[in-house]
Amino acid sequence: MKKVTKFDKATLNSLRTEMQAVLDKFGANLEFEVGNMRFSDAEVEIKVSAKVKGATTMVDRLLQMEVARLGLVMENKHGEKLVKYKTRSPKYAFVYSTPDGKMYKTDERGIKARFGQLQAA
Repeated sequence: MKKVTKFDKATLNSLRTEMQAVLDKFGANLEFEVGNMRFSDAEVEIKVSAKVKGATTMVDRLLQMEVARLGLVMENKHGEKLVKYKTRSPKYAFVYSTPDGKMYKTDERGIKARFGQLQAA
């Protein structure tokens, strides 16, 4: 990485990429995620989370409960996968990913249309 004189979006994107690579190399059975970054010209606060690979987290359990409640499937015929259910986001509580890695959020009506039993087959 080049010498940093101040923090801006371009510098933080580079920092995030390099930091994620270092954490991925370190964690044998851990999954690290570099999260939000709050910054000024002179300092940055970085949120980093880690979990044991294969472990079921509270977010995973909430998603599974919502899938069961609504009668959904975790993956549809287009290769899209349900990723997360956000309890604090009442309008767009569901997050799903596409095969190319992009993430989208939607409401309950949209998730039923994409991941309902009839549409998923």
